[in-house]
Amino acid sequence: MVDLLIVGPNGDMGRALVRSAASTPQVELIGGVGPKGRDYIGLDLGLLVGLGRPLGVCVSDEIGTLIDAADVVLECTRPAVSLEVLDVCLEHRRAFVTGTTGFSDEQRARLREAATTIPVLHASNGSTIVHLLYELVSHVSRAAGGSADIDIVEIHQNRKLDAPSGTAQEIAQKIATALELDLDRAAEYGRVGTGRRRPGSIQYSSIRSGGTPSTHCVIFGFENERLELAHQAYNAGAFADGLIQGALFVSGKDPGWYQLEEVFEEK
Repeated sequence: MVDLLIVGPNGDMGRALVRSAASTPQVELIGGVGPKGRDYIGLDLGLLVGLGRPLGVCVSDEIGTLIDAADVVLECTRPAVSLEVLDVCLEHRRAFVTGTTGFSDEQRARLREAATTIPVLHASNGSTIVHLLYELVSHVSRAAGGSADIDIVEIHQNRKLDAPSGTAQEIAQKIATALELDLDRAAEYGRVGTGRRRPGSIQYSSIRSGGTPSTHCVIFGFENERLELAHQAYNAGAFADGLIQGALFVSGKDPGWYQLEEVFEEK
């Protein structure tokens, strides 16, 4: 049994994480942590996320009062919040799992450095199906990507702050690796003005519209045809189950940097 603490339980992802954890027999939820002053502090987690039944654990605004009872801390919030939680995990030597995206290079370096002290798992996307998409993208890129124009189109709800999405960046890295490209040189972000497309570029298009949960489409454009690989999520539940499995995976592990690919391969 893994004792799990969830930070940010009232967001779209936080609610999905609580629901997934509550339905996973190997997980014991010990509580949730929200920002100070929110009106849901003190509420039962099950009632907060709409399970229709209490779970017997509540939301606190003090992570320090709960973390020593946790094996793993799981969060999917914002980069600044993630790093604050990471610091507490380092202080208390607790495993840290994050699904947050939009980290800067400096912030990612802090995550990597923390992994020398505690187990750290970072996943830009928790969906097992998206990780299957990664494999398909890599295969097509190796087989025919060198003769194609490649575009990554991603659509998310209008409250998402970072662009391109973490998933889009991971897709681009898979393509760049398959084609032996330097992604920093190959990447282009949208098109504006006039001029022909640069050969060998990987182009991102990011759309933020309404309540769209997540759509990623990879387009391989050839002279007389095109191939599209696409994933559409209906809700945040598509990503929550994988992150819960990630939390189970890192519990009890030695300090280190872990990825969801390892979790899915093990299964």
